[in-house]
Amino acid sequence: MKITQIQCPSCLGQLTVDWETGKAVCQYCLTKSVLQSPPKQTQEASNEQAPVVFQKVKEGFYSFAFNEDEVANALKKWLIQQESVPEDIIVHLEVSEVKRYFIPIYEFQVTYTMQWEGAFGYDTHSIAWEGSHTTTWEKKRGDHSGETVIFYQCGSSEVIEQEIPQSFEVNDEMKRKPHFNTDQKEFQQLVSAHAIHVFPFDIEQEQALFGSEKQTELRAHANAVIQKKESADHLKELHLNLSLISCATEELYFPLYMDTFKYQEQSFEFAIDGKDPDRMKLPIIPQCQATYQTVANFSKARKVFGWSSVLFFTLGVILMILALFISEWIPLGRVFRAVIGGIVMSSLPTAVYWVVSGIVLHFLKEQYLKTAQKFRDECQRELLGKKTAGTAFLANYEKRRKKLVRIRRFYEWLDTLAYVVVVVTLIWNILRFL
Repeated sequence: MKITQIQCPSCLGQLTVDWETGKAVCQYCLTKSVLQSPPKQTQEASNEQAPVVFQKVKEGFYSFAFNEDEVANALKKWLIQQESVPEDIIVHLEVSEVKRYFIPIYEFQVTYTMQWEGAFGYDTHSIAWEGSHTTTWEKKRGDHSGETVIFYQCGSSEVIEQEIPQSFEVNDEMKRKPHFNTDQKEFQQLVSAHAIHVFPFDIEQEQALFGSEKQTELRAHANAVIQKKESADHLKELHLNLSLISCATEELYFPLYMDTFKYQEQSFEFAIDGKDPDRMKLPIIPQCQATYQTVANFSKARKVFGWSSVLFFTLGVILMILALFISEWIPLGRVFRAVIGGIVMSSLPTAVYWVVSGIVLHFLKEQYLKTAQKFRDECQRELLGKKTAGTAFLANYEKRRKKLVRIRRFYEWLDTLAYVVVVVTLIWNILRFL
């Protein structure tokens, strides 16, 4: 049996390692560690680097920060803030039975060394020409030791296969959250009391860490460290040789609410972070384009006047030039001259319509948006904090909704009305020349 003496990642004391079983125990702090070699492809890529010491530091969980009753309220709050979401989803929102889950996440604190060689670019800015610069490139090589980075990776293959939100891509934001709980007895009591489904850690920590995704993140971190330490503006042709020294692992469970709501006889699944009700993931739901379409109609009506004015003027000038050339051989009738004159003269009033409509339609658009926003604010005040809407609110909601629908229908005809005005103006100017 081959026994090797190495240092403990916690206290730097002597570790006694059994290489056949891969287990190690510190002689001083009694920390238990597992010594593993990286996968073959990783080991070859790093020039047969030394084995990595995997140290399981803690097992813990984050508690649910709010209960099931607040899930529907959080969903309503999010939906109300989205202008593209139909109001009737919010008013008639029905949330089915909310389910709790614990998602297993590895937190890896990796320590590594690196040797590197690459080209570093340094910008020299010009004093004479603002914004211009020249880049000077230098070839450098070096090494850094004791660099540390934290990675997060889901520990459940079932979660990954079912595409369940993995605690919303845990990142440095977690550092501002309350610290996790390590009381396993309390964890079991919480799971039993609320019938929480716990996804197990069925992905080995070595597999999770040495996957291609985490290796890419590690190289990206190393690139950033090198560029920062060398104070370079650009970096290219970088060759890296990374060697992992140790990895402190925390197995954490993150809380997650998952549920469905119904709209137009369809069910939509959603997920809410159990720590923060403002963090949620929703599917693509039917978008309410009524407000956007109405706003677009204001712009369409003004564009009709603008393009008509340009078209009439351009076409009229072309016809006038053409008439000068052909009048010597073909006599032009009164109607033809009236059409040319009517087209040219119509460019002036349509230009005036374009200017005036810009002012008037801007005012009408702002009034419409204020009315629509006021309606949504009233919905928010009435619905937040309540499971169902009151009878009086529902009656008022239907009344206000029908009013908005009538306004929308009127504004839908704005571009059509603009075309009618343009045609009437053209006909009237042609008749003036007859």
